[in-house]
Amino acid sequence: MKHIILSFCLIFIFSIASASEKAEVCIKYQKDIGWSKGYAVTGTVINGSDLNSAVGSFSRFKPFPTYVVVFWDKGQASIFELPSVTFGSVPIFATQVEDQEGRLWKMKEGHIFCY
Repeated sequence: MKHIILSFCLIFIFSIASASEKAEVCIKYQKDIGWSKGYAVTGTVINGSDLNSAVGSFSRFKPFPTYVVVFWDKGQASIFELPSVTFGSVPIFATQVEDQEGRLWKMKEGHIFCY
C-alpha cells in the first residue's frame, strides 16, 4: 500500500515539475526584405529547466527564462526564448524573438489578425 501511495505522489510531483501549457500563437520570420506571412500555430510554453529535462540536457537552455516550442513536422521544431518583460506568457502584441538558430521572428498571442 505504501508503494502505491508513493508512486502516486511521485507521479503528481513529476506532473507539476514538468508543467507546460499550450498556447495559440501567431509567428512570422524575418526575410531579406520585410517579414513572412503570419503562421497561426499552437505552441508549448515551458520553462528552461523543464525544456532541458525534455531534451536530455542540463545546460542547452537557460534554466529561468520561458520558451515557446512550435512543432512544424516530425523532427522539426522551433524553440523561442520569450523576453523577460512578458513574465512567462506569450506576448499580447507582436514582439521580436529569436529561435534556437538565432533567426529573428515576431510572435504574438492568438490567431486573430494573423496575416
